[in-house]
Amino acid sequence: MKNNYIEANCIGRPLDLPTWDEPSELWELFFEERSVPWDPYQPDIISVSFESAQSVTDAYNHYNQNPVI
Repeated sequence: MKNNYIEANCIGRPLDLPTWDEPSELWELFFEERSVPWDPYQPDIISVSFESAQSVTDAYNHYNQNPVI
């Protein structure tokens, strides 16, 4: 299950298991941010949110097997 935002802005595999964010009521996956030459503060950690446990699990499994290059 590809995610356009992850493909464009992240690199590698998820940094940890999916986590539940209680205040937003969303699931989150964390990735390393893709480096760009114009931002001296990169790379950073990006949180990508998902509405369902199934969608975050699908993304987690996909990007563990197919890291973003």
